[in-house]
Amino acid sequence: MSGKKRILQLLLLGGVFYSAAVTAQNTQWIDFSYLKQSEAWLTAYNAAGLRYLPIEKTSIAELYANKQNGKFTNYYQSDNSYELGARVESYYRLMPRVTFYGMMNYNYFKGKNMGGSAFIDPYSNPFDIVEYSDENRGEKEKETYHLVGAVSGDLLNNLTLAGKIDYKAANYAKFKDLRHKNKLLDMYLTMGLSYRINKHIEVGANYFYRRSTEGIEFGRYGTTDKIYTSLIDYGAFYGVTETGEGGYVEEKDEKPLFNEYNGGSLQVNIQITPQISFFNEFTYKLRDGYYGKRSPSTIVYSEHDGSALEYTGVLSLKQKKHHHQLRVHLNREELENNQNTFRSETGSVGNSVIVYYDPIHVGKKETFSGKLQYTANLSVTDFNPRWTLVGSMQYFNREKTASVYPYYRKQTIHNTEYHVAATRNVMKAKDMYSFSLGISYLSGGGTEKEDGLYATPSDSQTAPRNSDDYLHREYEYLTNSRFSGRVGFKYSRQFNTEVKGYAKVSYSLTKASDIRYLAGDKQNVVNLVIGCTF
Repeated sequence: MSGKKRILQLLLLGGVFYSAAVTAQNTQWIDFSYLKQSEAWLTAYNAAGLRYLPIEKTSIAELYANKQNGKFTNYYQSDNSYELGARVESYYRLMPRVTFYGMMNYNYFKGKNMGGSAFIDPYSNPFDIVEYSDENRGEKEKETYHLVGAVSGDLLNNLTLAGKIDYKAANYAKFKDLRHKNKLLDMYLTMGLSYRINKHIEVGANYFYRRSTEGIEFGRYGTTDKIYTSLIDYGAFYGVTETGEGGYVEEKDEKPLFNEYNGGSLQVNIQITPQISFFNEFTYKLRDGYYGKRSPSTIVYSEHDGSALEYTGVLSLKQKKHHHQLRVHLNREELENNQNTFRSETGSVGNSVIVYYDPIHVGKKETFSGKLQYTANLSVTDFNPRWTLVGSMQYFNREKTASVYPYYRKQTIHNTEYHVAATRNVMKAKDMYSFSLGISYLSGGGTEKEDGLYATPSDSQTAPRNSDDYLHREYEYLTNSRFSGRVGFKYSRQFNTEVKGYAKVSYSLTKASDIRYLAGDKQNVVNLVIGCTF
């Protein structure tokens, strides 16, 4: 089925599913993005915050597309790509005590000249599988289906129960040898409650569970006598190589990368005055997983475990016509990867059995990110601000250690980004014109690589393999100074008291400085959206 047909089917399904959201309430000028961040509870893991939906119903349905061109790209990205998609999203208060949220999104991506990582998102994984040669770049396609549903219900005047499920499926493929096909299934759910102690303090808690599997299969359909080498990257493009005969990249044998998360969140909201509130959310997650097939006769090549700690704080000041918000988000993650050692033995009935020995520590990653953002929504009428002003600062730090005993490589990368933006909405009878402008600056640094020894290697030990080409390109992409600018325009038209249609276009340009290893210093992105609010 073509991508266009899938988009049309999704829109039709979304229209039927959300038609109940149409209401006689005069909500056609609602700014959906403002509505979602107008109440801090609405962005929490705990879906109990849906009870604070400030209106009865609203929905959006839209088609979107973007085109990207430019040589300033990371090692696994495309310098010439496009995306098409469709999204339907809705908030709906069924009755005073019950509120629903739903979202459906379909996304199709196609990129040229792609190589590097074989995974959909290499930064979320404990290791990477990288094409050792950059000569085999080719086209890649990805289709993503994303569904979200949540509900909250008040059991008592001061007690709310809620649940949320977020499901994502994706197919990803490269169409040039060494080819790969990926199948992703990623789901998380939360179950939570909130309790209002008094008119000033409310507390909440939720359980978090996530399970994801990305199956990957390698294959060749061209010249079979050519050898394709892959680097099993334990960190900073340092590890061992394979050629597809057994191991991580054994051809025509799908292997899953499995992850499981368990954790929870605590929320505390303090209503300091009728106009000022301070929302806090603390989240902790434990993670473990493996790569391979877990059974007595198949191999699990590696196992990993880690943890993550998050904090979100939102200080809000709501005046009659103005809404000011200061938001801080902090996230720290640790992840360790261990290589299994094993051999195949014959079982008591003649079958093959995998016997494991002590695992070998091969990788460690520590990541910290923090963001501070101030948003001013001014002259708000019917949940539509006339002005939106945003200023933010974001910091990122990552430390990696890759080990192939007795050798090791360490790397540290950090960057800081500053961003300011403004949006102006101009009302003219049944029409609205929106103009937006934003600019960002990012710079960073760190230690690209520090190679060393835990002990003196013996004559029989060989040094690890590495790809300094990818190392230089990634480091340059993440740390070199660059400016980004974005301009946008949106036209909205009121069709009746319930439906508003809109079209918007935006263009962004990124220009980096002092490029040595990347193919270029510019990246252009054009976005188009057509949709309606109802």
